[in-house]
Amino acid sequence: MIRLVLPATLAFFLPFVCGAETLHVPGLEAEDPMLDVPVCENTRDVNNCVRFLACVGQDGLWLDGQARGWEIGTMAAQRSDGVFCEGNWAARVGPLGSGTARFLCSDGSAGQVIYFSQDPLTGTTIARGMDNLGRIIRAWSGENVLQFLGDGDVEAAKLPCTTAKIPIS
Repeated sequence: MIRLVLPATLAFFLPFVCGAETLHVPGLEAEDPMLDVPVCENTRDVNNCVRFLACVGQDGLWLDGQARGWEIGTMAAQRSDGVFCEGNWAARVGPLGSGTARFLCSDGSAGQVIYFSQDPLTGTTIARGMDNLGRIIRAWSGENVLQFLGDGDVEAAKLPCTTAKIPIS
């Protein structure tokens, strides 16, 4: 996510399910929480902010939001079906340099991903995990995430959440 110094590839990933009861996210009951979230401005401090995008399952459901912080932080996203999700993330130090993110959504679904790779050209972190409904989650985060998802062309960025990729701007 933010400031993960990760190897370009890692030979494993460990998706696992996070039950809703294991993550308490204050403020989740807000009526329209994304209205109060300021636009990301990238810096190298605890207020660092980058875009967070994820596919949930294979049916075209996706998340679009922000990850904030440096080495640890928070995230907030709106799902494509209008559900609000928020949670936290943490970079892990050590030889593997992975990180985790956990989130809870206003409909009661929850998930966890492990960031296990970083694209060397764009700095985009790549994650996999699962939600408590058994859906696989694929996620991307970083200052240049649209460049990564567009194969170098920000205008062509698409989320691979279905066989017909979803345009994202």
